[in-house]
Amino acid sequence: MASSTKHKTHLHKESSSSENRPARKKDRRLSAGTANRFDLYQRSVNSPETDVDFLIEAYETIRGRKPLHLREDFCGTANLAAEFLARDSKNTVEGFDLDPEPMKWGKGRNFDRVEDRDARMTWHEKDVRSSADKAPDVTIAANFSYWGFKEREELLGYLRSAHEDLAEDGIMVMDLYGGPEALNEMEEVRDIDGAFDYIWDQKSWEPGTGRYQCSIHFRFRDGSEMTDAFTYDWRFWHLTELRDVLLEAGFSKVTCYFEGTDPDDESQGDGIFSPDPVGENCDAWLAYLVSEK
Repeated sequence: MASSTKHKTHLHKESSSSENRPARKKDRRLSAGTANRFDLYQRSVNSPETDVDFLIEAYETIRGRKPLHLREDFCGTANLAAEFLARDSKNTVEGFDLDPEPMKWGKGRNFDRVEDRDARMTWHEKDVRSSADKAPDVTIAANFSYWGFKEREELLGYLRSAHEDLAEDGIMVMDLYGGPEALNEMEEVRDIDGAFDYIWDQKSWEPGTGRYQCSIHFRFRDGSEMTDAFTYDWRFWHLTELRDVLLEAGFSKVTCYFEGTDPDDESQGDGIFSPDPVGENCDAWLAYLVSEK
């Protein structure tokens, strides 16, 4: 199995609802004026099943038991949190985000299937450097949101607080991507359910500063477009930089899990992440970093 992939949709793990499904009647009426950007984002970008599968398996492999308490940093609509709660009635989650809008939408949309959700899900409209109510078994920072920390000292401060906040046998999971294609100024268009197009726009990268500006647009079948539905002003953090900062923050071990290549299509990932200290020099790759306290 290859350790990384020339993944055409390398910027986000593929949403489980994304492609090769006929548009529903309701979807055919979607337009820039009627669609909800958080719903579009979840259908296009998020992969809660993949993330939760991975974090449970990683923790169980390292610690010999399943995690029970999850902290989701930059939780947004918290559909990852909802997925974790749905897996086991004993699971609990704390979600952290400074923006109340996606949290309010997610609370009303993503948790209907979760039993005792009010008792098992705690929402924190706080900086992710704040402490949790209970030490988490796993902290996850998904969808590259930690790239919002542009200065090394800022990132180090966040990771130190994350390390201190974890349970003594806790782990931290972060996703990341890289490869030459990740730094090109380009647009990538992907059809979602036959109902709309998801457009990932890599607007600019400054090699001298690491500043990395991107946007998400959505285009609908009626010709309308939701431009800059989401905008990102990040620093592009390279894997080796992240590993060094994680170790400096106090983590005892950092392991990289690269996505393998689809055997039927070498331009696509297979959704299987395996530990590899080296990786392959692919045009684009997707990975998780797992850091042990």
